[in-house]
Amino acid sequence: MQKIISAVFVFFTISIIGTSTVFAAGERFVLISHVPDLYSWWNTIKNAIKVAGDQMNVRVDYRNPVTGDLDRIVQQTAAGNPYGIIVTIADYDVLKGPITNAVATGTPVTTINSGSCEQSEMLC
Repeated sequence: MQKIISAVFVFFTISIIGTSTVFAAGERFVLISHVPDLYSWWNTIKNAIKVAGDQMNVRVDYRNPVTGDLDRIVQQTAAGNPYGIIVTIADYDVLKGPITNAVATGTPVTTINSGSCEQSEMLC
């Protein structure tokens, strides 16, 4: 299972950086989810991204809202200039602005696990 989750993370990471073959040690990625900590599936994802980050020699942070302020978390994350953001689209209308702003500043963004393909294409 861990190998599968690591492979999924690598896929998302590669989709963020495109076809570049060089990883800079110490780069920082952030996975932002709309799900609270009590869901065990997301705890598995948190553990997997840590393992994948260690294996790839990059830092991967996991952030999720306690109070439902996902838009604020996306804004704060983008302001921290990560190498890439991976985010769930829990509410397209709320996240449209923060995600398109992050993309406009040059931060690569990949959407996962929620929203539609059309919404992802419009945002990223």
